[in-house]
Amino acid sequence: MNIKYLKLVTGEELITEYIDSGESVVTLKNTLGILMSQTDKGFNIQLVPYGSMADKETILVNHKNIVFTAEPEQKLRNQYESITGQVITPPEAKIIT
Repeated sequence: MNIKYLKLVTGEELITEYIDSGESVVTLKNTLGILMSQTDKGFNIQLVPYGSMADKETILVNHKNIVFTAEPEQKLRNQYESITGQVITPPEAKIIT
């Protein structure tokens, strides 16, 4: 599964399963919008359904409308996987000597 964090030209930030569909269009599946707000303790992040009125769980977006894509940080990825009912990726094992 190819989970990506991306930003659209509209300023919306998303986390989604990214399925590259060709030269001009990309398919996004199980897409959640990222809402950030500032609190006294720092930033608060909420994940909300994106395109929830669409008939199917996939949406098509023109490549021109995507400013950037990136790998999401592990905490964000785990929250996304938890919400979408996927297996949470365990942290990478490290040996401390």
